[in-house]
Amino acid sequence: MIDEEITAPIGESKSYFAYEGDVPFKISLSNTGTESFLYKIRNVDKETKVVNGVLKSNESFEKVFEGFPKGAYVLTYVVEEEEPPSDIKLKVKVELLY
Repeated sequence: MIDEEITAPIGESKSYFAYEGDVPFKISLSNTGTESFLYKIRNVDKETKVVNGVLKSNESFEKVFEGFPKGAYVLTYVVEEEEPPSDIKLKVKVELLY
């Protein structure tokens, strides 16, 4: 559903995916070159928060989610400060588990 590397500028970036329900999905985030970034995942239609947190340099987050409503979801990433800015890299993957 999503498999990308983000080289975002300082500030906010977003990725979107549609979830049809019934099967679990896995979200993997990896901070591969940023001092830290905030992340938030939520359902756009129902304003349901899935998860949020902070990843420091070289940290990863991976979790399987079940029982969430179908609809549009948004992953928001916020990089507040960075030196040098050219090192900003985030790996994002969202996949269905059948």
